[in-house]
Amino acid sequence: MLSLIALSANADALKPYHLSYKTTAKGLSMDLERSLKLTEKGDYLLTNQAKILLAGFIETSVFEQHDGTIQAKRYVYRGTGLISQKRELLFDPELNSIKSYDKGAWHDLDLTPMTYDRVSQLEQLRLSLIQGADPKMGFAVEIADRKKIKRYKLDFVGEEIIETDLGPIPTIRFHRGAEDDERESNIWLAPAWDFLMVKTTHVEDGTLIAATVSKAYLDGQALSITPEEE
Repeated sequence: MLSLIALSANADALKPYHLSYKTTAKGLSMDLERSLKLTEKGDYLLTNQAKILLAGFIETSVFEQHDGTIQAKRYVYRGTGLISQKRELLFDPELNSIKSYDKGAWHDLDLTPMTYDRVSQLEQLRLSLIQGADPKMGFAVEIADRKKIKRYKLDFVGEEIIETDLGPIPTIRFHRGAEDDERESNIWLAPAWDFLMVKTTHVEDGTLIAATVSKAYLDGQALSITPEEE
């Protein structure tokens, strides 16, 4: 089992992207937007947001990329509309610590080289795969969330063709379990598109949440399936 630490210092940097997903949960549908861009300071800004009826959320992650690895700096989650809440993570690599804000209080967590926030961990997975990591070996990751560091395994399932609004997309699939076995997730990544996420499913408390890509832009270019790729 490999960690989500990059294997080469010469890998290309992550490219900016913007993805739109059609998402369903409890019979309701909503649009999910995920984007990555470079800031004027040279950091990456990752944004993940969705809205359904009068509620929604937006989460942002700021991170750096050094020698092919990601260093998380700050993560913020905000509920919008009827759901008003905020969570925040501040990463301090010099002190090997994380300040975590949840329900009006700050908590201290330990920081290791393989600790990420909820959204930046996928970017490290993508980066490791771009650099040539063998997906069949699986991956291990630690995610700072609220008052805990949660440890997950990403197990390689196989290759699958996913039907989308953009056409049938060849993907590789990973399954993620949790320490308490109460939740599970699956993600499908497209090797031809820098391992962008094509589909994800998440089951929690018996509820299935599924999201499938509907629009995709990588480095400013619209992505679609050509007949040769099918």
